[in-house]
Amino acid sequence: MALIRFAFWGTLFVLSTFAFTVLFEHGPANYFENAKKEKETLALMFAKKPERKADSSDKAH
Repeated sequence: MALIRFAFWGTLFVLSTFAFTVLFEHGPANYFENAKKEKETLALMFAKKPERKADSSDKAH
């Protein structure tokens, strides 16, 4: 039961944070359109693979 409650409150926190971010960054005008833009921005942020510089020790001999 505690796991369900934790999942509920965690989900509520994430959704509330997202809603506040959209309101803070874009304002209340065209909220759903701006939420869609913010969702796409988040999707791009999490889909991008981190770039790693190649090191000379990475090569196999």
